[in-house]
Amino acid sequence: MTSYETHSRADTPSKALLCLHGTGSNGRIFRLQMSQIRLALKDEFEFVFVDAPYPAPAGPGVLPMFQGADPFFGWFRGEDATMEARIEAVDMAVRNGVKEWESAKKDVNTKIVGVIAFSEGALVASLLLWQQQLGQIPWLPRLQFAVLVCCYFAQEVSVHLIAEARKHGMDKALINVPTLHVHGRRDFALSRARKLIATHYAPEFVELLEFDGGHQLPSTSADRQKLVARILNMFHHTNS
Repeated sequence: MTSYETHSRADTPSKALLCLHGTGSNGRIFRLQMSQIRLALKDEFEFVFVDAPYPAPAGPGVLPMFQGADPFFGWFRGEDATMEARIEAVDMAVRNGVKEWESAKKDVNTKIVGVIAFSEGALVASLLLWQQQLGQIPWLPRLQFAVLVCCYFAQEVSVHLIAEARKHGMDKALINVPTLHVHGRRDFALSRARKLIATHYAPEFVELLEFDGGHQLPSTSADRQKLVARILNMFHHTNS
């Protein structure tokens, strides 16, 4: 399922951001968590929230705040035997969500230009960027930039990306799309998130923003303002 803002045609922004929630959540919850960020960016972007494909228990920080906001979803499940099968399921969920939004949008000229994603959703966003780089997902509008909040990879994902890179004659699997990595200084996955930047993102395209928090979106007004400013700067830089 996909959720998104409803605008009149006159005030519809011409750009949209794909929004991918973390595990054990859903698009509606992520939409609420993003409410202040969306408000600050409402004149620049529409927001397209996609649900992950699989039922999942509530994820970190979801309860008790979002009690009753189920069903909750996750992007991966253990019974999918291979990374290829997992990625195929993820791609289908995103493709269906984008298709639903495309059929309902008020202005046919509005297009997705980037992605903002949290935790496991940020892993999904990274996989989309990598597939885009290899020309494997022509159905997805070109993602010009990505905002990855509390992103970290399981080792098997890194192994898969490196294997794919070698198939294409590359020594490393480096994503060469502008990315803003947003890290909470008390995030349980902070060390892995920092290592990830050095491992799978081309350094010339990487920006980093740290805030005083855990595994979460920035929650203070000051931190949100910094994030909004960096998002706008990254978008304008990629379109200059």
